[in-house]
Amino acid sequence: MELLKKKRGNEMKHWTKQEIVELLIKRDAAVERAIVAIYNNQTYSEQVSASTQFRNNRGFNKVHDKLGSYLAKWILSGKKLDGGYLDQGRKIAIFYARQLSEIANSKQNKL
Repeated sequence: MELLKKKRGNEMKHWTKQEIVELLIKRDAAVERAIVAIYNNQTYSEQVSASTQFRNNRGFNKVHDKLGSYLAKWILSGKKLDGGYLDQGRKIAIFYARQLSEIANSKQNKL
């Protein structure tokens, strides 16, 4: 995640849940990347059906599955979130800040 690449000397930064929340509050692009990252963390069948099928602490839960999938597909089609959809996306992304910090930290280990 480009927005998350930060180095301390030779070592990659470890992102905390609070740092992810602060980034999501400040940057609209971070909200969009977060929604897509959460969507990509869902199983293929959950993505296709836009519904949560497994309790695996990955992707959206039942409360956010329909809207989260809709927003992710909107973003993946090349469109930007704005207005109320951006606000809703930010709330959803902040709810998943722990999952996002895990995603960010695991992706950095693979870079």
